Amino acid sequence: MDTKKIIEEDIIEDQGDEDENLKVDDNAMIWESKYYRALADYQNLEKRVRDERGEVIKASNRELLLRFLPILDTLELAQKHEENSTLKLVIDQFLATLKSDGVTKIQTLGEKYDPMMMEVVTTQMGKEGVIIQEVRTGYLLHDKLLRPAQVIVGDGLKENK
Repeated sequence: MDTKKIIEEDIIEDQGDEDENLKVDDNAMIWESKYYRALADYQNLEKRVRDERGEVIKASNRELLLRFLPILDTLELAQKHEENSTLKLVIDQFLATLKSDGVTKIQTLGEKYDPMMMEVVTTQMGKEGVIIQEVRTGYLLHDKLLRPAQVIVGDGLKENK
């Protein structure tokens, strides 16, 4: 065989190997890209499931707390009518437990009316827009409204004497 022909065949064979190597490299890059996309999708799914689970737990806690607040209201009403040290202790423990779970009372008496935190039950003579009396205590859960306070607000009229 002719030497020139042998060299040409080797060159053509080498080019075929290079083309095959390029195809393998392209395939590897495609599969690597697919792998990273699938991994990112999976990580996003894990995060979304974790966030949704946390939201379900928060909603459940909120609902449970809302069911307990009327019991606390009843205990506080009983304490107003009859001074009882045992009842006061129970109320204090109840409030301490709520506070440890992020529940705090909304301060109302003497404060300016805040429609985002309070509901007006009625108005009475007194300084306009200032809370005169609290009918039902309002609460925040981690600085978000859990239950609005029900209040009586001054209407700005003065008492005639």
